Amino acid sequence: MRRYFILFYMLISALFFTACEEKKKIIPSGKIVKVGILAPLSRENRKYGYQSLFGIEFANREKRYLSNGDEIRFEIVDTKSSPKGTQKALKKLLDNNVTAIISLIGSGNMLSLKEALARLETPMLVPFATNDEIPALSKFLAQICMSNQREALVAAHYIKDEKFINRVGVLYNSNNPYSYALAKQFQNYFKGIRGEEAFVIDFYKQNALQKLAKVDLLNVGMIFSTLRANESARALKILHKKNVNILLSDGTLSAAKENAKNDLDLFNGAYIIEHYASDMKGSRDYKKLQKILKKEGLQDSSYAFLAYDAYQLLYYALQNCPKYEQQCINALFQNSDIIKGIAGNFSMENGKVKRKIYVDKIKNLHLKREIVTY
Repeated sequence: MRRYFILFYMLISALFFTACEEKKKIIPSGKIVKVGILAPLSRENRKYGYQSLFGIEFANREKRYLSNGDEIRFEIVDTKSSPKGTQKALKKLLDNNVTAIISLIGSGNMLSLKEALARLETPMLVPFATNDEIPALSKFLAQICMSNQREALVAAHYIKDEKFINRVGVLYNSNNPYSYALAKQFQNYFKGIRGEEAFVIDFYKQNALQKLAKVDLLNVGMIFSTLRANESARALKILHKKNVNILLSDGTLSAAKENAKNDLDLFNGAYIIEHYASDMKGSRDYKKLQKILKKEGLQDSSYAFLAYDAYQLLYYALQNCPKYEQQCINALFQNSDIIKGIAGNFSMENGKVKRKIYVDKIKNLHLKREIVTY
């Protein structure tokens, strides 16, 4: 019996090491699959652009070659953080006949591409633009981040059903498409589940901070904010003195690490809706990427993590479309079963993602999980 066990162990070991050897023995074919990357690498949003490049370039280093030996190579074009720059960048990629595009830009600049996207026939992944109108802009678009609709729904039910809070305040900026749309969605949902609004303050108006300082927070259980990082920091300076809880929208802490470095301590104690949590069970790549980000002071960057996840879906599609036909790639972008992301599986259904969403609490600038929704 012992002899059979040893033989069985040796057989399993041989199969395991053979599989590892085969995995490593991808012989480069010399052929290149060109993938376009739209990213803001200058001006206002450049820091978000570089955060996202950490994630996507890490993913490419880990899995650069497809099983047939073809190499995935990026053509990265700067959108200059503007609608006009974004339009020029997209045209350049399309003129260069890239196989697919990953767009590392937000909702505002994505919406500026409306006319061009209506004619789009190149598959495009959108990891950051949460606006609910995005998937309808083109049948070749796939949104792998949570939508405004889902984020607003999670926020409303977390406040009402998990925290048992009936009265909230809302902070937003009407000049920011993302902030405005998400705040309005939240207001509609919260009223729909019989919640009350104590106050709503628009930070596009000059007297917003004065209004917030004077507001009566008696019986206001929480404030929901869709403000940008620097605006959030200004609001938190006032709210810390008033001892009220605040729920921030996704990406705020990642942005604060770039745009509100001197005020980061203000974010501790706040709640935030995110795609990830620091204490979640991540993949091997999650731990490796975290080490890279930590050296840059960008640990838990949702921009880097979402960009990584976009690459995993891209890789899956290219691997399963041997001739790299764009109709085939788009079909898999639109509908895919299980894709292994940085911190768990996700899937695609009709161009929209199905994934876990977290409500975290910020402690020592880390995202500590409160609840997970599916």
